[in-house]
Amino acid sequence: MIVLLIAPPIMDYVQGRLVSIAMDAHRECPPYGMYLLVSILRAQGHEVIFADLISDGTSSVSAYDDAIARAELVGIGATSMSWPTAVAVLKQVRERRPDVPVVAGGIHPTMFDRYVLTAFPVDYIIRGEGEIGLAALAQALERGGDLATVPNLSWKTPEGEIVRNPLHQLIAPEALPDFPLPDYSRLPEGIYSALSIESSRGCAFDCSFCSTSYRRTWRGIEPEAFVDRLETIMPHAGRTTLGNIHIIDDEFSMNPARATQIAKVIARRGLNPALVFDSRANDLLKEGYVDAIAPFTSQFLVGAECGYDEGLGRIGKGTTCEKLDLAAGILAKYGIAGRADFSFVLGLPWESRAEVEKTIAFAVNLHATYGVRILLQWYCQIPGSRLWDEAQARGAVTEAMYDDYGFFSDLYLFRSGVNLTPDEIYAISDKVAGVLTLAQVQYPTHNMIEYAFPDPVARYYPRILQSFHDTGLASLRDVARPQGHKQKSREARREKPAATRVGIPLRHFEGVHQKGSVT
Repeated sequence: MIVLLIAPPIMDYVQGRLVSIAMDAHRECPPYGMYLLVSILRAQGHEVIFADLISDGTSSVSAYDDAIARAELVGIGATSMSWPTAVAVLKQVRERRPDVPVVAGGIHPTMFDRYVLTAFPVDYIIRGEGEIGLAALAQALERGGDLATVPNLSWKTPEGEIVRNPLHQLIAPEALPDFPLPDYSRLPEGIYSALSIESSRGCAFDCSFCSTSYRRTWRGIEPEAFVDRLETIMPHAGRTTLGNIHIIDDEFSMNPARATQIAKVIARRGLNPALVFDSRANDLLKEGYVDAIAPFTSQFLVGAECGYDEGLGRIGKGTTCEKLDLAAGILAKYGIAGRADFSFVLGLPWESRAEVEKTIAFAVNLHATYGVRILLQWYCQIPGSRLWDEAQARGAVTEAMYDDYGFFSDLYLFRSGVNLTPDEIYAISDKVAGVLTLAQVQYPTHNMIEYAFPDPVARYYPRILQSFHDTGLASLRDVARPQGHKQKSREARREKPAATRVGIPLRHFEGVHQKGSVT
């Protein structure tokens, strides 16, 4: 069977132009799930054409017209953030081939399969992990098999009835390394900053703002097996711009003993990968972990989230401000504090201005004391989190709000989550601007504190309409251009000062909020 798989980028209009934004603007690492599915289908004998529109930096499929004409199945993978581009891609495919079967996958179609099948010209949806379901669908279509036997499949009968086949049991940790690795020998050269690989899937926690797939279902690959896979892809790191390898796990150190063992296996084999990953603050406190992983660490992110214990409790983070402080101290002790991004969320639904300022003060103190980098990001409603589900239950948000470009700058959507007034947001931002100025004086060549003013507020409540109080800034928008809101660019953030960054804070597009393409 001839299968065309398409990876649409996260895009939005910036100054009237449709461009890639957030992590896809920097092309941090290839979409692992899609590259993995390409390898799986090829291993089963299918002819697979992969349209990596993230690499191409476009929503246009014109370069793949021949593949669309030949395709017997078209697959599109999307998160909520890339869903508008997926819709644009779907429209183009249907203009060229009204007859070709189309399957959608990824976290957004998984969550809203009934809506997507009803509202869009999609024939099939693979819910959840796609490795088994997509391969079974391709086989059923090629051989005329019974669609009712395809696991994870949602589909429409000829009469228009939507059928949701049972989900296959989650792939066991010992089975994860049995799937082929992405074929990075075909990776476009000099486009992505890093390769991508997973050492585990899922997360043991359930933070209220996070829409990452498979919360409370963490599954880790055995250390030796993971390092086998890591060693296999390392020769292709030269195809990237920075030579890094991004471990795309929700939390690489979820089991600190396992992560420590992985580092020891890497050292024993004499490997020297430059790793990018996420770690929990509590994990950094485990004896031996930081010492073992430090030599292989290029950059990593710590989801700190709040600067006061009550907020951390309401999120469900399982940590405290004291532990965050201790973790930063350990990183400083081992000389890697400057490689750590401590990420904080501002304006969670229950927060007042005072609580937001507590978080900012705590974050700034961490930076001043230990030299860690700080990311300050306004809360954004992302489908799939418990907070989003609560908003949906009271009728404040719906999945249809994510069908079109522009939801990043949608004032209603922003204010459905953040309960501060524009005046309060400007006052908070004035304080942050002062801190940014001091940080840039101290670190003129490094972006050590990152902040972006919320685009919906800047757009609909420009400074000139506010109370005209002079805070020393003509316009904060001139200091930190608004982008909007983890599905993680670390290297790219280092290369650009905060004052020149345009767009959406990156963490919500890098993995803490949503991850995955079809898998």
